[in-house]
Amino acid sequence: MAENSVGSVVRLAHLGPRGTYTEAAALAYDPHARLLPLPTVAAAMQAVLDGQSEGAVCAIENSIEGGVLETLDLMLRDEFSLRICAEVVLPIRHALVGAPGIDPAAASIVYSHPQALAQCRQHLRVLAPRAEPVAALSTAAAIAAAVAAPGTVAVGSAFAAQLNAATVYADDIGDESGNQTRFVVMAPEDHAPTGDDKTSIAFTTHHDRPGSLVDMLGRLSQRQINMTHIESRPTRRQLGTYVFLVDFAGHRADPPVAAVLAELRASALWLRVFGSYQRWAREHA
Repeated sequence: MAENSVGSVVRLAHLGPRGTYTEAAALAYDPHARLLPLPTVAAAMQAVLDGQSEGAVCAIENSIEGGVLETLDLMLRDEFSLRICAEVVLPIRHALVGAPGIDPAAASIVYSHPQALAQCRQHLRVLAPRAEPVAALSTAAAIAAAVAAPGTVAVGSAFAAQLNAATVYADDIGDESGNQTRFVVMAPEDHAPTGDDKTSIAFTTHHDRPGSLVDMLGRLSQRQINMTHIESRPTRRQLGTYVFLVDFAGHRADPPVAAVLAELRASALWLRVFGSYQRWAREHA
């Protein structure tokens, strides 16, 4: 089991079918876990709530395309109650695959998960110029669809291509080098302090107070807490209002972090702590 895993996690739900990058992240987190592949991220999270799994592995951020909106929007729902107990960072190497013996340049459709399609836009214009992008629930499902419809192609992993008896026509087709995706493990509880932790939160500010976001972030700086990530999502309630998602160093049980969380909660219009968990170190990769 990986150093940052929780001992009680023996079943892991993830976006399936076999061959997805999320499956690879689940195995990186705990190579001995019993994997439960499911058709959607929402289904993976629900499996934890229903007691079918102790954890759900979900992609949350990509180095090229940023936040994985499907995961983030689920986390921001009012009824969301899971916690982040771990993170996994994986290098992503996309391949252009299809049924054997086709001409990718003549393909009419390229299937993949929307994130993967977005990460390969430039190369797809050259490799499959006639192909219309069509979203699939996962990269592995996309490859299965392409194999079932010769004359189409898909973007996914070489491992998933092998599982589906597909041909790899081009490897490493991401538009930027060093493509990585960060995955989180969702569980009923987060992780105990390890000494090398991160905390993830979301909050909204009082929109009628000038400088309210600067004030919130300044409180981290004042306590010498390093912010490692920030992005925003619309609140879906009023145009021009946003939820800010922030990661920073430290565990919520650490006195400086506990103090700043209390200050942020008092100043925010709304705040949710997603959890504290061990940082994924370079040596894990």
